[in-house]
Amino acid sequence: MSGLKNGIINVFTLHTTTAITINENDANLEEDIARFMTKIVPEDDTYAHHSFYRKDGRMAVNAYSHIRASLLGANVTLPLQDGKMILGARQNIYLVELDGPQARRLAVQVIGE
Repeated sequence: MSGLKNGIINVFTLHTTTAITINENDANLEEDIARFMTKIVPEDDTYAHHSFYRKDGRMAVNAYSHIRASLLGANVTLPLQDGKMILGARQNIYLVELDGPQARRLAVQVIGE
């Protein structure tokens, strides 16, 4: 990894329609979260963002993806102890794809000693 023993690890998504979160790795919970996000930010609502962008000639029809990403967050920070990332027994890091599938990139920064 980085050669560091103790510090923090920050994982950041470089996209506005993805999110990073930590939760339990359980298919039923994943389904529950997806259903909840659909209820509070429905795809078929009226959004001002749904418009033609003159600067790149594309339609923007994914406002719900941007809003969901804002609610979930763009990064997580984890402790690094004795050279290992610390997570709870049931915790996993999720990259949540909200407008894809498409190629995605992450930035990972490790700070410490």
